[in-house]
Amino acid sequence: MRMNLNQLRAFFLAARERSITKAAESLYVTQPAVTMQIKSLEQDLEVKLFRKYGKNLELTEAGTVLFGYAEKIFEIVEEMEYVLKGHAASTHGSLTIGTTRSFARHLMPGLLSRFQKRYPKVKVILKVGSSQEIVDGVLDFVYDVGTIGRVPYKSRLNVIPYSREEFCLVVSPQHRFAKCEDVSIRKLENEPIIIREEGSGSRYAILSLLTSHGVKPSVLMEAGSVEFIKEYIMKGQGISFLYKPEIRLEATLGLLKPVAVKEGPILVQTDTVFPKGADLSPPAKAFLQLIEEEA
Repeated sequence: MRMNLNQLRAFFLAARERSITKAAESLYVTQPAVTMQIKSLEQDLEVKLFRKYGKNLELTEAGTVLFGYAEKIFEIVEEMEYVLKGHAASTHGSLTIGTTRSFARHLMPGLLSRFQKRYPKVKVILKVGSSQEIVDGVLDFVYDVGTIGRVPYKSRLNVIPYSREEFCLVVSPQHRFAKCEDVSIRKLENEPIIIREEGSGSRYAILSLLTSHGVKPSVLMEAGSVEFIKEYIMKGQGISFLYKPEIRLEATLGLLKPVAVKEGPILVQTDTVFPKGADLSPPAKAFLQLIEEEA
């Protein structure tokens, strides 16, 4: 036999209130409708659920047993409704964000802290890769959204500009540039430069900056690891442009020297990207709302 939830609810409310009238009021139906639901349930179960003493309803032994089960069932139903409504209101669920390794260490902790203050029950999954890898992952629905350094985008992406992050020219303390107050970009023409790997947002920004000033860099090496780049610069094997927060410790210890660029600060645009026309989850929509507010 399949249990009819409407019949069970009519029984449960009548049993809890000991009144057909109060059950009908709770259900916004007529008293005869409640009585009919209970009689149908008794017929299906082939048991008597109530005894009537005057105006009062009393549960039979079978009714008492069923009431215990019904109470547990409707506790679960209420919990289910609460959780599902929470999902719809962005208070539950999960959010998968793709970002770069540098931003995962320095940009995202503050942003995600503010997001989780608003939505403490949303589980955030943060994954890292190059900016281009994150773009591809967003389009393949591996990530709900991505926060990355700007790269050439495909038309299938929506883009929300978020922040402009400062990068700087970095040399070893023994390099001749280390004694300069600032260095013109044009002086980098013949310098061996270590750049980030293909697909990196900072690589795209730095190469675009050099090209805009007519400088064709002498690329010594491409590397995906910031730690490797820093070690190589310390050994005096080249110079690079790195995200300012990532060299703070080494600069304080005198292991690396950030140098100002005469043409002004080097700012890399960060964006949050998501697929056009996608049916975004409530947590993803809530995250995008925060991005738009802060941007």
